[in-house]
Formats: sequence, C-alpha cells, structure tokens
Amino acid sequence: MEKSFPIKYEWDIVAIRKSVRELAREHGFSELNQARIVQSVSELASNVVHHAVEGMVQVESVQGEGKAGIRIIVQDFGPGIEDLDQIIRLSESPTSMEGYGLKQVRELMDEFSIRAVDGKGTYVSVTKWKDESDLRPSD
Repeated sequence: MEKSFPIKYEWDIVAIRKSVRELAREHGFSELNQARIVQSVSELASNVVHHAVEGMVQVESVQGEGKAGIRIIVQDFGPGIEDLDQIIRLSESPTSMEGYGLKQVRELMDEFSIRAVDGKGTYVSVTKWKDESDLRPSD
C-alpha cells in the first residue's frame, strides 16, 4: 500500500486525515493508534500549509524485524527550517511552546526523523508500528 496526497490548502488536511484514518484502519491499527496516526499527519500537514507554499504527504506500509507498520512522509517545498537544531531543542523543552507540534508528533509515533534544506524545504518521516492494542479483536 502506498498513497500520495498533495497539500496546499487548509481543506486538503481534512481529506488527508480521512484517507489516512481509513488506510490505518485497513492496515489493522486499533482506534487509539488510528487517532495517533491521524493526529500526527494532521500536525505535519498543518505545518506545510502554515510554513511552506505546498507539499506532499506519502503513506506506505512497512515491514521490519517481524513487525508491521505504517510510515508517513511529509515533504514541503518551502524555504526549509532556518535553524532546525534550535527548533528541535525547543521542541524537547517542557516549557517551550515553539516546536510543540513536532514534540507531539514524536510522542505519538514510534519513529521520527526530520531534515531541512535551506531554500528547498523540509522532510519529515514518522513510523507507527503495530502493538498489542492492534492485535486485540474489536468488540
């Protein structure tokens, strides 16, 4: 499974959220993990709309070390994050509101990586692996 969604406007986020929730459900994630995945993609897509001109969200299934998951790659074509190291440090601070969205995404997902190229955009990759809650039969 691999799907891509262009993002340019606020209303694109609504359609992306709906599609990603459906993909996560089809992939066998629990409702709780679906919510975590959707919240993460929503935050990352909002960053594209607010800080860049446009971007792309790519969703793919992944396998690794006997586990299955979903990877979301969000890439924008904006100016990039000027001081990425500082934003990451601020996002790790319990008192700073700057970078809070990235902190939230890191906490909701199992893997997180971010790269920024000045003048060329920002690339964020997050992965959620299935856990015990995804293996329980639904009532």
